[in-house]
Amino acid sequence: MSRVTRMLDAAGDLLVAHSYRRVTVDDVARRADVGKGTVYLHFASKLDLFAAVLVRESVDVTRELLDALRADPAQAALDATLRASFLAVQRRPLTRALLAGDVELLGAIATDTKAGLEIVTDKSAFAAEHFALLHRHGLLADDPATTPDLTYRLGASMIGFFLDHLVPAAAGMDVTARADALAAVVRAGFTPPGEPAPAALAAAADGLAALYERTLDHLTAALPEEP
Repeated sequence: MSRVTRMLDAAGDLLVAHSYRRVTVDDVARRADVGKGTVYLHFASKLDLFAAVLVRESVDVTRELLDALRADPAQAALDATLRASFLAVQRRPLTRALLAGDVELLGAIATDTKAGLEIVTDKSAFAAEHFALLHRHGLLADDPATTPDLTYRLGASMIGFFLDHLVPAAAGMDVTARADALAAVVRAGFTPPGEPAPAALAAAADGLAALYERTLDHLTAALPEEP
């Protein structure tokens, strides 16, 4: 196992067990069995270290979504894609911990680190192409080219579900029921009525797989390498 992998594993484990503010670079170095200077050799700051942890988690989530899409083209439907994304995030202790307890940390990563900016830039480009692809194949109700608030509406809906630990009613629902609720909201608010045509799903799946593959290349390149 490489030193970078050990450091990212250590940082992720410590974040789940404690919190960003309580974890120090010394803690990460001890757990990874490296010197503190080795951590700073690869990461300019503690924030950059945790940004890399988030990038690596994003890579794993994207791979999971790509595998599901290749196994079943019906996953190209927007409600299915977002349901799968929700489950992938919620079933990972690290991404769940980030969303549940460190919203401020996520904001700092997104604005103050190179790796975080890579995620934000990639997500923005991905969303624009994703929506255009779905609309082209009749899988998105609104034309993103003429509906400027589409990204906001969908993003706001998604954030509500990903931060649903703030909603009292969520406490009585398991993760699958919450994912199903998200899919229902997306179907009702963003997709055309009726069942999508299999041919449209298959065509969209090919394009979406290409977007996932590009995202994987982009995010993987943002991770530090061993010198």
